[in-house]
Amino acid sequence: MMYRFCIRKCIYAILICIGSVACAQAQEFRFTTTVSNNAVTLDEPFQIQFMLENGVNITSFTPPSFKDFEVLQGPSQMQGQSIFNGKRSEYIALSYLLQPKHVGSFTIAGAQARVNGNLVKSNPVLIEVRKGSGQQQQQAAPPSSGFPPHRGSPGGNEDMEGILKKGEDINEKLKKNIFLKVEVDKTNLYEGEQLTATYKLFTRLPTNSSVTKVPAFKGFSAKDIELPNPPQATEERVNGVPYKVFTIRKTLLFPLQSGTLELDPVEVDNQVRLVKMVSKKGNNRARDPFEDFFNDPAFRDPFFDDFFNRPEVEYQDVPYKIQSNPIKITVKPVPVDGRPLSYNGAVGYFNMTAVVDKKKLSTDDALTLKVTVSGQGNVNLLNSPKVETPTGFEKYDPKVTDDIEKNSNPLSGSRTFEYVLMPQEAGGHTIPAVEFSYFDPAANSYKTLRSQPFNIQIEQGKHIKQDKQDFSAGKNELVKNETGILDWTKNHSWFILSPWFYVLLLLPLLIAAGIIFYKRRKDYNTTNAAVLKHRYANKVALKRLELAARYLKEGKDKAFYEETSRAVWGYLSSKLKIPMADLSKQLIQDKLSARHINGSNTHDLFNLIDNCEVALYAPGQDNRKMQGTYEQAVSIITNLEDALKN
Repeated sequence: MMYRFCIRKCIYAILICIGSVACAQAQEFRFTTTVSNNAVTLDEPFQIQFMLENGVNITSFTPPSFKDFEVLQGPSQMQGQSIFNGKRSEYIALSYLLQPKHVGSFTIAGAQARVNGNLVKSNPVLIEVRKGSGQQQQQAAPPSSGFPPHRGSPGGNEDMEGILKKGEDINEKLKKNIFLKVEVDKTNLYEGEQLTATYKLFTRLPTNSSVTKVPAFKGFSAKDIELPNPPQATEERVNGVPYKVFTIRKTLLFPLQSGTLELDPVEVDNQVRLVKMVSKKGNNRARDPFEDFFNDPAFRDPFFDDFFNRPEVEYQDVPYKIQSNPIKITVKPVPVDGRPLSYNGAVGYFNMTAVVDKKKLSTDDALTLKVTVSGQGNVNLLNSPKVETPTGFEKYDPKVTDDIEKNSNPLSGSRTFEYVLMPQEAGGHTIPAVEFSYFDPAANSYKTLRSQPFNIQIEQGKHIKQDKQDFSAGKNELVKNETGILDWTKNHSWFILSPWFYVLLLLPLLIAAGIIFYKRRKDYNTTNAAVLKHRYANKVALKRLELAARYLKEGKDKAFYEETSRAVWGYLSSKLKIPMADLSKQLIQDKLSARHINGSNTHDLFNLIDNCEVALYAPGQDNRKMQGTYEQAVSIITNLEDALKN
């Protein structure tokens, strides 16, 4: 018994040391692209995943263009740790669910990310799309919004809560450890005053989450604050219990009406992964006193259970839908007593400046009055202040320009109103002071800002203003009515004698001649295009092989074989006058036999085609083999060109 106790103790000690050394070793960074299936049908969705392993300080991620595919869902993010062959690595994976739009071969370029200040790129993948079978595919879920999903990493409090104990109620566990919360900085405010609403997800369980419903903010003007992408988790304590917190949405709200308004709830779908510990059956060994030490709750860590006793671990993914509670907001109207005549709805704290671009001008020039209101509050809802102008000016509607500080809270910035004033009369004129009033909710009172009046000197320009026509009584005479037949109605001629009659008569003949000329021209261009395509097929093929040679130098094996295959098939289509849709090996064999071209030419040609098709689905070809394929393609096209000329 004592011998068995010592052996077990040594084994555990050795395994713990090996695990510590493996965690301390520097891990290799990898950035890879994988797909669930390289060959799909037109109506078959597939998943593409970009995985960053052991990345340090990941600051940005840029997916490739999916122009030939429809994004059904994504991006979905997972992060955590994995153990493979005794080595632990950390990973972040982003996945998309795609569906092809067209039939053919498509290359999806790699994604780009900035890791530790360096720009890295994942590998491209080739997707072969065939015609669909006509079967109805299962519809994918709508794309999530709000924030990327989170997958917890092994170890720590999160995974301790993620263990489902025997007899424990799953619903109570989920309700206790995952919930949504809406934080508002105030629930009682004035109409037009700023309210900040923050929607947060609190979790202590590993979960993959997606927002399925966002609030509509009825009765409010809303401006969202940009959040980090992907969002960073923070830690908050609720009743002394630590939670990981993700901010779903943060919005600046300005009530547009008084009364009781409600902030709609946000809904989130979660896929929660729970760990179930399953005891081994049929184990009737004698009690080991050292086993009590390792079965202590301090050693009940999912990592060690998963690593040392993997058959005892089972995972259960549980769907869990949650929503936040609606929030009632009481909005008061701004006071009526003491409201200035110049007040037009501004609420907050503001400053105002008013300037004119010139004080001396002629009646041929224009004057610009620029009024800028800046400060904190509902800047994006400010109305133009009322500007009074003397009778010697004509005023136009103002041009409005906004300069809002990005992600400012409270909302800060400025709105500029530019009024164009056209002087109509020479002399000295005074533009009255511009007045702007706002309501300050902190002081619970109205504030009025006023500029200085502007004295403007107007000189007479080159263009003299015309006096307005006087339509008063006695100043306008009526034209005398003519009672006889007017001269233009006396002369009468027949339409058949008019030149327009013969123009309209010849018009159908001219249209018919134009249609015939257009059709013959189109037929000539079509025939001539086919002749040119046949004549220059060799040059086009060699041009494509030049591009393939460039891919060969860059080591892009799939792109090399794709371009080589296009060059060969395109040459055969143009030279043998076979449409691309009808191309096949048998038809090519028949065409070449009809022109008495057999032997090594056709044998080498079909060998080249087969090699390209095999290489497209077997990446990682030797560079020397690719060089031989390139030389073989050039030789075959050159020999076929000589044979077809003879």
